[in-house]
Order: sequence, then structure tokens, then C-alpha cells
Amino acid sequence: MTGLTLLSPWRLSLLVLPLALIVLSVVDVRRKPKQRVRFSSLELFDDLVVSPSRLKQILPTGFVVLAMCAGVVAAARPAYEETDKTEKAVVALAIDVSLSMSATDVAPSRIEVAKKSAIRFVDNAPADTLIGVVAFDSTAQQIISATDNRDAIRRVISRLEPGTGTAIGEAIFASLDTIASAADVTDAEKSVGTIILLSDGTTTTGRPDNEAAAAAQARGVKVNTIAFGTADGTVVTPDGQTVPVPPDEQALQNIADIARGKSFTATTEDALTKIYESLGSAIVRKTLMKEASGLFALVAVVLLFLAAVVSQRWFRRLL
Repeated sequence: MTGLTLLSPWRLSLLVLPLALIVLSVVDVRRKPKQRVRFSSLELFDDLVVSPSRLKQILPTGFVVLAMCAGVVAAARPAYEETDKTEKAVVALAIDVSLSMSATDVAPSRIEVAKKSAIRFVDNAPADTLIGVVAFDSTAQQIISATDNRDAIRRVISRLEPGTGTAIGEAIFASLDTIASAADVTDAEKSVGTIILLSDGTTTTGRPDNEAAAAAQARGVKVNTIAFGTADGTVVTPDGQTVPVPPDEQALQNIADIARGKSFTATTEDALTKIYESLGSAIVRKTLMKEASGLFALVAVVLLFLAAVVSQRWFRRLL
């Protein structure tokens, strides 16, 4: 549950009413005439009524003022967001399977460690989470739609093999489609989800990263990125050349910034495992807006009741 927000904040202008009541009360007290009465005998003082204390004078009015303030807040329709526990969360795991993922700087290889850590994430994910998998190299494709069939997810991840090229932007768009396909088409709000994108390279083909990240942000989908590998990683190309393949941390950081996600860097298997564990609690779920006007209205009624009780007890009148 998040903090309160007001659905009709302009109605707070009605707070001028309790403020006016305070001003009128102060003016009324100051305008009370000071009357002097002469007494022929001190015995007459025995029947005089003692003036009420300052507390007794201001408490009933104070309760009324607070009741009016609570009523105004109720009229402004206070509301809060609450996670919809009736809907399952949707996560798309986007895993880089480009040639650079065959680098062995993270033993036994980047791709094998990435698969192992992703499977561990699937094992530990909350039961009410649907998980889809997107693999990308020079193209991106959904290899399994969002599902709660953990065995099927493990099988497709374990079969991933390196290809060529890197299309991170296309991977984000494919992940968005994966999340959208798991939603009820009659309710666009249910398409809210999370993308966890692991890559060790720079986009070399397909639509730009920024365009894809902006599309995710527009749909309310957070993209959490993981730059995986060390600066010393190398691979052998099909023509026999050895080339360096350092991860592009800045490119992935930019994606996370645009899509309001988190960006991580992992250079070891342990570090990658811990990142996946932390992302388990960062899954975006659908939220519902619930109004709290009734609570403030109840407070207003209780305060008015207290004002009436105090006034009746001390002054023999309701208010």
C-alpha cells in the first residue's frame, strides 16, 4: 500500500470554512462586553456561577473544527494504491544468446552461468508469477509464453545456445509482447509487468534501445538490466579471430533509466545469483486504487459527537 493521494484535491478549498469558524470564534470572544456589577453584600457571591475554564471554552469548538476538516478531506476523495492479489504478476526474462555469451571469462561460460542463474530465479519466483522467456541474438523471439509451468520454463532455458549479433531493442519489444499476451485484452491495465534483461554486449541490429525502453515506460513496464561479464572477456569469431567482448554497462544503464528500472553489473556467478534474488522482490504487480473517504467521514462524525457530548455536559446545550 502506498501513501494517500487525493482524487478531487480542489475540494480542499473548503478548508476555508473551518478557518472562518476559528476566526469568528476568536472575534466573538474579544467582543464580549465587560460588565461591572455592584454588590451590596458579599453573601451574594455564594450563588454566582464560576466562569468556565479556557479548555472548556475552546474544546467544543475545537472538535467541530476538526470534524469539518475531516469532512473536507473526505470530500476530496483520499485514495491509496494496493496490490491486486487476485492477479498474477508477469515477468519476461530476456536472455542474450549472442556469440559473446560463449566467452569463458566467467567459468564455464557466460551463457551457461546465465542459464543456471535464470533457472534459479524461476525456482525461487513467487508462485503467483507468470514467467515468459525471450532469447535474442541478431533477432529476438519468444521461446515460451508467460506461464506458471516451471518445468517447461526450465527446459527452454537449459536449451539456449549462442548465436550471432545483438538486438537488445528487439528483445525489449518481444518481451513487451510476451507480457501483453498474458494480459486480459479487455483490461489494458493488466499488461503491467517486469522485464529482466541480461546482456553482455551492444545493440548491433534492430530497433534502437532508447525507442524500446521508451515503449516499455509508456506501458508501465519496468526494465531491469544486468550487464554480465568482465572487461577481459574474449571470443573466437567464425573466421578464427579473437576479439574482446566487454559488457556495455552504460547502454544497459540508459535502458533502465528510461524504463524506470534498476541496472546491475555482474562479473561472477555469485554476483549474478544475488542480483536475480534481489529482483524477485522488484516484480511489478497490478495495483488498485481504493478510496478512504469513508474513514475520514467516520472521523468527522465521531468528532461532532464528542463536541455535542462535551457541550451538553458542561453548558447544558448541544453546541
